[in-house]
Amino acid sequence: VLIWDVEAQPNRHAVLGATHSRPDLILTGHQDNAEFALAMCPTEPYVLSGGKDKSVVLWSIQDHITTMATDPTKSPGSGGSIIKQNKPGEGNDKAADGPSLGPRGVFCGHEDTVEDVTFCPSSAQEFCSVGDDSCLILWDARVGTGPTVKLEYNATPSNPLQKLVESSVEKAHNADLHCVDWNPHDDNLILTGSADHTVRMFDRRNLTSNGIGSPIYKFEGHKAAVLCVQWSPDKSSVFGSSAEDGLLNIWDYDK
Repeated sequence: VLIWDVEAQPNRHAVLGATHSRPDLILTGHQDNAEFALAMCPTEPYVLSGGKDKSVVLWSIQDHITTMATDPTKSPGSGGSIIKQNKPGEGNDKAADGPSLGPRGVFCGHEDTVEDVTFCPSSAQEFCSVGDDSCLILWDARVGTGPTVKLEYNATPSNPLQKLVESSVEKAHNADLHCVDWNPHDDNLILTGSADHTVRMFDRRNLTSNGIGSPIYKFEGHKAAVLCVQWSPDKSSVFGSSAEDGLLNIWDYDK
């Protein structure tokens, strides 16, 4: 994963002899291609990615900034990367020239390619992912790297007991999942889109019923695989979906 700062880049005007592009930071951690799933946290300098290696990887750009502040001569992540770095003459030399950063965490739970990832709007430590294994998985970096359960604390000081909450849906759809989005107005609501032509809405407080994905709403209006879903930034009940049928549908689940 490459990070770019347009203000730090040289002039990219298309003129003869322009210098080669060089990323400002290279995020290492995947063991295979990661061309589909990418998200940047809007509130903290965190980056998420998912790949063909079936993993979700989390980075903090602040780690790079901190390392450079303490030792400007050190390449961040050179000691923490979990994959081999290219040497000059091997692979993409342009990318190999940039500083690198290893991951904060590698989250394993999917059984096939991870297609999309997104952060929880209210917490930079919480995020979810979907994949070709038909799974929707919720993660909490404060708890660990496993998706099976997470710990939630009772909000009242008089009752500090913890409870285990199921945080994965093994059959969220009947086919590959291509996209996911978290409601910015209500962080209990999550949208997914799938190759089964449908969009489904899940409430993270009650993800499954008898081990099977239990959406609170199911939207059928596409005639091909749904590739993208996105909540409206203005109204909590409105979202859009686009698919391989060439349609962009706008939905309001209140109507």
